[in-house]
Amino acid sequence: MAEFLIWMVATLGAVGGVVLGRVWGRVEGIRAGKRESERDAAEDKNKRVERGRDAVRDGRAAGAPADRLRRNDGRW
Repeated sequence: MAEFLIWMVATLGAVGGVVLGRVWGRVEGIRAGKRESERDAAEDKNKRVERGRDAVRDGRAAGAPADRLRRNDGRW
């Protein structure tokens, strides 16, 4: 009977370890996914900010106001 209890405890420990490992792995995967998503969003935001700054800089220093108006006229 004692041997059966030892085997039962060992089996429950093994099953519990497997379940705990799967839960832990899932939680770590979710955390890693969130970090990657946040990093991608920050990179995308930085790229958009730089493109906007470049556009403002190019728009302000693109020559005479009359020339800018002529070029921009077709975009309206």
